[in-house]
Amino acid sequence: MKQENIKILFERYLTGKTTQQEEKILMDYLADDANEDSEFHAVMENAWKKQAEKTDYSTEANQGLAKIWDKIEAQQKRSSWLSPILKYAAAIAVIISATLGWYTYQKAQKPARNAITLLTKMTLKGEKVKLVLPDSSVVYLSAGSKLVWPSHFIKGSLRNIKLEGEAFFEVKRDPSSPFIVHSGTMQTQVLGTSFNIYAYPKDHTFSVAVRTGKVKVSANSKGKLKQLSLLTPGMKLLYHLKEQNYSVGTAGIADVNAWVKNSFVFKDATLPNILLSLERYYNVNIELKSNKLSQCRFNATFSNKSINHVMEEIHIMSGKHIQYKIDTVTKKITVWGEECQ
Repeated sequence: MKQENIKILFERYLTGKTTQQEEKILMDYLADDANEDSEFHAVMENAWKKQAEKTDYSTEANQGLAKIWDKIEAQQKRSSWLSPILKYAAAIAVIISATLGWYTYQKAQKPARNAITLLTKMTLKGEKVKLVLPDSSVVYLSAGSKLVWPSHFIKGSLRNIKLEGEAFFEVKRDPSSPFIVHSGTMQTQVLGTSFNIYAYPKDHTFSVAVRTGKVKVSANSKGKLKQLSLLTPGMKLLYHLKEQNYSVGTAGIADVNAWVKNSFVFKDATLPNILLSLERYYNVNIELKSNKLSQCRFNATFSNKSINHVMEEIHIMSGKHIQYKIDTVTKKITVWGEECQ
């Protein structure tokens, strides 16, 4: 076939207008080493350069490219990435992928993308940090917590991270890449929103509270993922690990991430749970001496208070029935009493 006809056929192929017979003619031409015509291949070289910046490594991209390669390799059993003919065939695959609705693919000579590695951040008692994830989502990690996330996210794929402890999330919206936080058997999935997760394994109760957007909470039971609830701003889900049941209530919008600004809010919380949280927040050890105080419940907010002031307020709220002693040297607090008010 004349060079001019091949060029026309090539242009039609790029726009997806070739018939099966015309496509076979072009593939036969590319597979024949005798057709290394510099003028014609200059056209493909130019097309190659125009696509250099368009790269996608998704499954769809690989499948689209595989379809083209199968057609080329059917004509030529001897395959070599160093062959100029196959280099330009790859260029065609890139352009056709974009034209026919597939994703573009990077040229063969470009190094493979960096492998995804997992990054981990752990906080000590009394410590909290602000982290920015690869997708620009922001995480405020509370004391005594652990966060694990990938070094980069893949567009169009799930953004999976793992949390043990407490964190407040401000998730960058991306409808094509749902953001999922794994906490024990629980999964919290969003597209773009802000919410708080409390998931310390030793506490036996996890919670998810929403400040903005919409959040789907699920739990894995016996290998099956079951949706528990869909939460909107001002809603809070409590999940009891031992009983494997949950309840949904309300939460003040401003209270959802109050701890980020050193304000600690407790709603109908038992004294042991309050003391456990205070241990993490203030990096102290608290020993509760009386079992009778375990059933005491409080509604309280402590904003920018020292641990001394917090313990004194608990003492007053109990009608002075709860006693305490602070050892500043060992950072140990002993709590005792007979009853609550």
